[in-house]
Amino acid sequence: MDFDKYNNVIESIYKASINTQHWNTALQDVSGYFHSEGAGLFSQNPYTQEVSSIAFLGLKEGYLESYGEYYGRINPTFTDYSELRSGVMFTEQVFNQRRKNDDFYTNCTFNNEWMKPQGFSHAAGGMLIADGTNTLNFTLIRSSQQGLYTQQELKVLGAFSKHICKAVQLSKVFQRTNYRMQNAEHLLANMGHGILILDNEQNVLEANQIALNSIEKNPILAIQQGKLISNHLGLKKLLIAELQQTMVNSMLKKEIPLRLNLPEYKNVLLILMPVMPELQSQFDRPVAILIIKESTAENPLNMQYLQKSYNLTPCEARLIRYLVEGYELKRAAFEMGVTYETARWYLKSIFEKTGTHRQIDVILKINVDPVAHLAT
Repeated sequence: MDFDKYNNVIESIYKASINTQHWNTALQDVSGYFHSEGAGLFSQNPYTQEVSSIAFLGLKEGYLESYGEYYGRINPTFTDYSELRSGVMFTEQVFNQRRKNDDFYTNCTFNNEWMKPQGFSHAAGGMLIADGTNTLNFTLIRSSQQGLYTQQELKVLGAFSKHICKAVQLSKVFQRTNYRMQNAEHLLANMGHGILILDNEQNVLEANQIALNSIEKNPILAIQQGKLISNHLGLKKLLIAELQQTMVNSMLKKEIPLRLNLPEYKNVLLILMPVMPELQSQFDRPVAILIIKESTAENPLNMQYLQKSYNLTPCEARLIRYLVEGYELKRAAFEMGVTYETARWYLKSIFEKTGTHRQIDVILKINVDPVAHLAT
């Protein structure tokens, strides 16, 4: 087995969980691995047989429509629910053996009217999961020149199917998150910094484009199989420890930012912020916000503008600057030369003047203010 190629296909599958437009590319990678000319990923209602396409590849014009309208309802691979099992892959040989008829698949209407006209002769696939309302199905199809799918190929396809299933489930989480965060979509898109929403296992539940761009060009971070990882040993350990601490802070309702600094990567600043428990229900799990700031690309805050626009005192504006830079309140107080209690009073006044209630709200509000980062 070519393990590099195998892992590349898996990575492609999980990219589609973050960006659903990548599913066509993921199907190309899977079908290429099995020397197949066509592939399909779709959901199907077991009662009405209605088909909803997620992605199809390699079909002739009009055949996707005809599959949804009729042939998907008679495809023997997905319509005999007494034989379907989650994660079990079938080929036409399996159907022939179960019916004790070597010509069953060759003579069926689906093969003669939908497969053959497109030059397809062999199929492999099965149900990935059933949720009580719909089944999630995946299939590969190829010509007679490529031959029957082997048992070894079915075994590998079964392994891929588990990753496809997980990727689709992750994609649904992202979709629910996007739906529930419609008011925040503009915010995420227009943040001056990268924003990732992570669960306690480092699964990426949401990301704006700035974050994805930063991760792509910085070697210390990567997203693999839907998880945020680091190949830098120091950051890897730090990320695990600080993410767990952030989750604890969230449970304790302590809104304390945690800076993840690496001396050798001074141009990138990572800040973990807890999400309060009352806001976590929309994600179905505990989450944290990771802010990615590239210091070389940002302008300092316009302090005069902050004071004038939000009616802040100079000390309040300075405190906002430290909070935006990822300092926790105690450290910000130290840098300003004031007591922690004084900083708390400044923060309470900032909340009132900016119409916010939490530190993260202040940070997000200032970061999306188009004038706040303009030079004086």
